[in-house]
Amino acid sequence: MQLSFDTLIRLLSKLVVLATLLLIFVGALIKSHEVGLSVPDWPTSYGKQMFSFPLSQMVGGIFFEHGHRLFATIVGFLTLVLAIIVGFSNQPKWVKQISLLALVLVISQGLLGGMTVLYFLPPPISILHGILAQTFFAVTIFIAYSQSKIRSRKQKSLSAPYVRRGAIILASLVYIQLILGALMRHTGSGLAIPDFPTMGGLWFPSFSESMVNNINVDLFDMNLDMVNKWQIFIHFAHRLGAMVIFFFYCIFLFKFVKDDNRKPLESKMIVIISAFILLQIALGIATVMTERLPYIASFHVVVGAALLGSCVLLVFISQSNKLEELRF
Repeated sequence: MQLSFDTLIRLLSKLVVLATLLLIFVGALIKSHEVGLSVPDWPTSYGKQMFSFPLSQMVGGIFFEHGHRLFATIVGFLTLVLAIIVGFSNQPKWVKQISLLALVLVISQGLLGGMTVLYFLPPPISILHGILAQTFFAVTIFIAYSQSKIRSRKQKSLSAPYVRRGAIILASLVYIQLILGALMRHTGSGLAIPDFPTMGGLWFPSFSESMVNNINVDLFDMNLDMVNKWQIFIHFAHRLGAMVIFFFYCIFLFKFVKDDNRKPLESKMIVIISAFILLQIALGIATVMTERLPYIASFHVVVGAALLGSCVLLVFISQSNKLEELRF
């Protein structure tokens, strides 16, 4: 009976990870389409209880906004069920505590989502809402990894020190980059530099008044909103962050490929991370070149989350022996 109980936890934890990733994509569509207040009340939807809102009225922006609420509720329910099952299981205490943390995070995320509506999309709350979504996603991966067959297999040897350090640094850099991405999206800085690979016609921005004016002339010709120097700086910081991640990863990858003692599982993760990094760069460029086409911009967000998840998983795999000693 215990074996089937553990199997249920394992499957449910993976389902929560996949559902959270899809929820991030659904949430990104709202911002990409700029329909965050299509349903102006919360927790009701046009005065109706959420699940009683007619499907026939889910049109236009309401489809994205109300659909996001419905899907978020499902993710919250799955997280609650997971926390309850883990709580009554024979799982280690630290797994129970992490599951409880996930529940606290998803509840907080729901409240922040409601606040963004009640306070008319204030940037600080919207940014925190986006950051918390990525944090919750990382925590769900931790839970799923704790139940995986990979973790249950004892490694014969420790991962190389450079792999352990590199995985942590890479995951940290990607997390910071996602924070910059959330800051950029919710301050209207997504097209603050509308050209690529140049920036305001320059290879390195000067942030001078002349540069700001040149960018605003281009934005005016494109029928887009004007921007200020602060927005241009935020956008530049996001591009710079992408370059830092890419060059750090190239160095890490070069060292990893030359290592004759690299582990097969780590090699698989490196292939996945490499694919996500290349795809993410391509989507970032496409986001600018297509003037933030909604689905491209949204895929850019969700691939960023997938990249973070892959990096976090590499951290867990490379630190697996130490994770066995976790005590909370």
